Amino acid sequence: MKEKNMIWYLGYVISIILVLIIFLTDFPKMVDIGLALLFTAIFSISHTQLFHNKMMKRDTDYKINVMDERNISIKEKAGNVTNMVNTTLLGLSTIIFICLDYLIPAIITGVIIAVQPIILIIVSNMIEKKM
Repeated sequence: MKEKNMIWYLGYVISIILVLIIFLTDFPKMVDIGLALLFTAIFSISHTQLFHNKMMKRDTDYKINVMDERNISIKEKAGNVTNMVNTTLLGLSTIIFICLDYLIPAIITGVIIAVQPIILIIVSNMIEKKM
């Protein structure tokens, strides 16, 4: 095992521990559901990363497709459009929450909308410094 893959194998171990906790303990149903969601997230991320790393090493066609500039450009544009649509949907949900007098959800979604451009600026600056 290489050092960079060690964390993903650790994800498998954590997943097994979570499954054992779910089956061997008598937590309330909501806690079991939360642990099951955590298990699926950790397991799927670990498995996908290990599979991706394996494919990058062994399959030259896969590596070419992943590293292709056209595919990278498509992913970037799709991400930008998705971000704009997501921000619009959050804005609409904020307006709906305000109309329904749900102030706490309106504040939460409003803060998310306000924080998104700040995150975009920070990430853009970090990527620019790396390039």
